[in-house]
Amino acid sequence: MADSQTSWIDTHPVAAFFVGAYAFTWIISAPAAFMEESWAPWILIYLGSFGPPVSAAVVTWLRGDDVRTWARQIVRWNVGWPWWVAAFGIPIGIVAVTTTILATIGGPVDLNQPLQSPVLIAIVFIFGLTVSGGLNEEPGWRGFAQPHLNERYSALTASLIIGVVWAGWHLPYFLIPITPHSDFTLANQIGWFASIVLLSVVLACAYNNTGSVLIVMVLHAMVNTADILLPLAPDVLIVDGVIDETAVATVTATQVLVTLLVVLAIVGYFGRESLAHGDIPGVAYLRGE
Repeated sequence: MADSQTSWIDTHPVAAFFVGAYAFTWIISAPAAFMEESWAPWILIYLGSFGPPVSAAVVTWLRGDDVRTWARQIVRWNVGWPWWVAAFGIPIGIVAVTTTILATIGGPVDLNQPLQSPVLIAIVFIFGLTVSGGLNEEPGWRGFAQPHLNERYSALTASLIIGVVWAGWHLPYFLIPITPHSDFTLANQIGWFASIVLLSVVLACAYNNTGSVLIVMVLHAMVNTADILLPLAPDVLIVDGVIDETAVATVTATQVLVTLLVVLAIVGYFGRESLAHGDIPGVAYLRGE
């Protein structure tokens, strides 16, 4: 039985990774849905969120590959300064363009709001880099699934597959009452799903061009951080304690549209086959070959 399981993992590494990531996250996080808000459910949520790297490490080990070689992607920093600029700049650019469009069409933004505290920005970024999208996700989605799927599909198709699976992996967070996802309006939910799939293409491009999980961790963390820079007008989004669905939908649709334009620019510039210029990471790359 053990041999047949190992053989299945050898021939279906990505499927095994997806199953492992879902199982680890959903099983560990599930009890939080039945707990009162305290430190305990949050510990379960964030511990469970490490399903992707845990699953990637286990599948790598079961296949007889070197886990340390796979893990070294996490500290690969020497990728050229343009990619560092892109990792920090693309999310800020998306927010800036979104803000400009919303202000132009009379959307729910307030340009007179004071800038966010640099300390708060730094805290949100570090949080995102470690336990809210960076280290707890990217070594799996981009650092394992992307190079494996690069060998079977175009890079664009591979990134879209990962995007859909990645979005589905978040399902428990919509069912746990204490998480922000559980309060999403319908427009939020649809926009969030579309944004995740589109972001998967952007992250795949950064990974395929650099072979660095670190760069996509930073890019992912900056996407989360940039959200707090969007100068939304709370008195327009929430009127008399009720969320204005139209205002929320306007913000969501605008941000998705801007992200879609970024994706179209990436595909147009790099091409759908590789989303990169030059060779892209595959299974051999994960083995250090």
